[in-house]
Amino acid sequence: MQNSAFLDKENSYYTFVNESLLPLIPERPNIVMDIGCATGRLGQKLLQAGNASELYGVEIFEPAANEAKKIYKRVHVGDIEEMKLDYKNYFDVVVCGDILEHLKEPSKVVSEIYSWLVKGGLIVCSVPNVRYWRIWRDLIFKGKWEYTIEGIMDHTHLRFFTLSSFRKMLIETSFEIEYQGLRIANGLKQRAFNRLTFGLFEEFFGIQMLFRGRKR
Repeated sequence: MQNSAFLDKENSYYTFVNESLLPLIPERPNIVMDIGCATGRLGQKLLQAGNASELYGVEIFEPAANEAKKIYKRVHVGDIEEMKLDYKNYFDVVVCGDILEHLKEPSKVVSEIYSWLVKGGLIVCSVPNVRYWRIWRDLIFKGKWEYTIEGIMDHTHLRFFTLSSFRKMLIETSFEIEYQGLRIANGLKQRAFNRLTFGLFEEFFGIQMLFRGRKR
């Protein structure tokens, strides 16, 4: 079922490019599936860099999908969890940029992605980090677990992950983890404390997790 909360998003939500994902995509002309492709700005950057030869997308919000169609070879409009896409052993890279947290059963979608990839193909993901310290400060000391318009507690999020739980999902769906990392929140104090503690508490300062998994 389509999540109507997507319709309330501002235009910037669909034009944002997560630059952190770009270094995780091999520098070669890949066949790429971009799930949650929005208006296609990520794919556009991949084409400009020569890192995509064919682009496909899935997007639930039709106005954004129509913009992406100007850039991508094909864009499927609708809910990825309700689609049956026949792409066995086809893609070099499947990108899930801030999309899996919106799904009811993300592990089923990740399993399907595995079948779409060629041997040695890659899944590249970004997801919010629910261990970010502000989330737990509000829960433990203020008794608050409240949804917001955007961010980690975005009201369209249905699932929450930590580094270990997301890693476990990828491994259980047969991916070999090649990379995992964190995007540290902007803030001089947080970055300074993270450096002073040699990254020991890094997961508590990361607002987003980045993963790359390879098809075995």
